Amino acid sequence: MWHKNRGLKIVAVNVFLEKRKSMVQVGTLTREKGGYKFAYKRSYLYAKGSIPVGNELPTTQSDYFSATLFPSFYDRIPSKENPSYPDYCRSVGISETETDALVLLSTIGRRGPSSFIFEPVYDRGFDGNMCKKFRLELGLTIREFAGLFDISTATLRAIEQKKGPGKEALKRLEIYYKYPDAALEEMLIRGRFLHESKRVKAMQILRSKKL
Repeated sequence: MWHKNRGLKIVAVNVFLEKRKSMVQVGTLTREKGGYKFAYKRSYLYAKGSIPVGNELPTTQSDYFSATLFPSFYDRIPSKENPSYPDYCRSVGISETETDALVLLSTIGRRGPSSFIFEPVYDRGFDGNMCKKFRLELGLTIREFAGLFDISTATLRAIEQKKGPGKEALKRLEIYYKYPDAALEEMLIRGRFLHESKRVKAMQILRSKKL
């Protein structure tokens, strides 16, 4: 579903713990095939005095899966029987008929009686899959692609496998994907380490994307 305030699809929910002077990221709720997954952030999981998000999500392991929405999350969504429900929806820019749990949690369920806060994670149109597709389209290995665009191979692997944030690197790669001129400039500046045939082919592909 799309958040009407931003026109962007909500694909996950980041959970934060609000403290007196800081906000600590606790973990992330995602929709998985066949249900939902909640994964604690490891730095939170192993921190002294970590508070579980719910009784069904103890801090004894990092990942949890459920065919239905975890009770601790479900309980944060106001009931449609509540007379104020339409007002809640209007105040955050969603429809009264919205059924997507991730949208509901990160809007009308964002704050609740506990100190946990639910923030939306938006699909901004360029992810690890598109990054890998771009790399393969250019005919480059992970090492070559990372070297060309000045990021570490470890970061690129994490992006492609969706195992790490790599947000800043992903933003830069999106620019090269959307603006071939910028990628061509990098090719001219940094691409001399590539085999001539690979460099020529990649440049031809980038020039064709400009048309």
